[in-house]
Amino acid sequence: MAPDSTDRHELDWLRCSVVCILCLAGCGDGGGGASDVEPTCRPACSPTAHEVCDDDTESPSCTCAPGYEGDPCTWAGVLEDPGFEDQEAWATSRGATVLPHEGAPTDDGIAFFAPSAACNAGAVSQTVQMPSYEVGEPLVAQVTYRARGLYGLSLGFNRAWTQLEPTSGDAWQTARVCLGEAAYGGRVVVQLGPREQHPSCFDQPEGEIQVDHLAIISADAGECPAPGEVLNGAAETDGGWKFETTGAANAGFTQGEGREATSGVRLAREGNDRAAAWTKLSVPSAESLQSPALRFWWRGTSGRSFTVELGRFEGIGDAHLRLDTVTGTGAELNYLYCLPPWTHGNVVDLIFRTPGDSAREPSELVIDDVEIVSDERCGTSTDVLDPGFDAGPTRVIGVTNFTPYTAATLRTEPSLSQTGDGGVLQLLYSNEEALMSVETWVLVPDSSGDDGPVLGFWSNVPPGAEKPIRSVLGRAAMSPAELAVGGGWRRNEVCLPPEWSGRWFRIQWRLGEIPPIGRAPIDPPIRIYIDDLELTTSPACRSE
Repeated sequence: MAPDSTDRHELDWLRCSVVCILCLAGCGDGGGGASDVEPTCRPACSPTAHEVCDDDTESPSCTCAPGYEGDPCTWAGVLEDPGFEDQEAWATSRGATVLPHEGAPTDDGIAFFAPSAACNAGAVSQTVQMPSYEVGEPLVAQVTYRARGLYGLSLGFNRAWTQLEPTSGDAWQTARVCLGEAAYGGRVVVQLGPREQHPSCFDQPEGEIQVDHLAIISADAGECPAPGEVLNGAAETDGGWKFETTGAANAGFTQGEGREATSGVRLAREGNDRAAAWTKLSVPSAESLQSPALRFWWRGTSGRSFTVELGRFEGIGDAHLRLDTVTGTGAELNYLYCLPPWTHGNVVDLIFRTPGDSAREPSELVIDDVEIVSDERCGTSTDVLDPGFDAGPTRVIGVTNFTPYTAATLRTEPSLSQTGDGGVLQLLYSNEEALMSVETWVLVPDSSGDDGPVLGFWSNVPPGAEKPIRSVLGRAAMSPAELAVGGGWRRNEVCLPPEWSGRWFRIQWRLGEIPPIGRAPIDPPIRIYIDDLELTTSPACRSE
């Protein structure tokens, strides 16, 4: 039975009342109920003024972002006790400590790392609250230190670490480090520690590190790139790059020599003098850009080798963090490299060098269009780069060819790999004099009970291989372990030092020995395969 007219009017009134109540309750929040919407600042806060909304009160209001104070908001810093006067302000581990000190530049205190602390990854740290990059501004860490008898000092922001060079004598050095994306946006652990284990650590530890002052300050204009950017990657003549030369070598911008006759960066020498050029790139974090890669255009003198380095420029001498050794063909080339996880969220120098040999033949290198891109071949691993070596045909990073008889290549034929699918790393040599090294960096995992951290990998060294190939630990090349010859694929385990858990650690494979076993050609060439890196734990490795 249909309702009469009175019933219909009452139903219409009820519907209207419900709609009006909902409308009033959701007024100003886009139609939803008030309980579904967080209070926000009106008008909205200005990121360019370094403001954020404080919505913990009944009347939300704009306030200065972490690290900022005053009106207008101005950077004041986030570190407590930058002069190391208060031991309570800093957390210390594995023998590192904070001490009063006379004779330091500020005469306040120091963070002190005795030889044992430097060998055992001792650390001084502090957890701070940082603004996001969008609300903040380009910042640098300025650190005054001396590191004697060791490889140097490391400065970390969460998982992003920068290696600082050792100092000489009693001199103090002040370094400026651009903060990358890993140092912004919430809780950040700021750490100081040794750079790498020194050879003396395994005999009679020596050397020490002292840090007099650490502060986070505003960067100079044009000093630091934004996340995902390269300082003057287009190589225009308006800064960004730095140059250093010896003797009659040349380095600088040159018109008409770059890609499509644009400006480029040019290094040139005629004798055995040296030239270097470098710029900065800010690698995004994995959350901002998956599978980051480096790409650049270049042209080099045919048959001449040049060094590319990724890290921090430490002078005109040899590279310590090799990206690649490239050989010119006289033609224009475009190279792409998967960026290793230790660079993610970090700001690093990209360095190009002329040959370091004694040959006197003229050589020239031109670079242009340096950029950071995303390439799915690089994978998404965050603890070790491309563990399955599936990124081919991109270039292999961390390769040093000490002789012209070697080559490292990512092969993509599944039949060559350990599992029968994916890629594999091939190391080839064609002469008894061959000498090369390949390195990678891993984030050392935590121990699990009595099981210590380990890097597992598979190797396939064919019968009749005439040169030894070994895995070694760190720059000090300790704990050499020769890979077994013949028998197909074999699994290897390299125990990692548990003291370095949560820190990046260098692993190398070294082919050949000094002096060489001979100088005869090897035909056909020998091919060695490495595959499937795995970070795990093992009862065969110490846990503490």
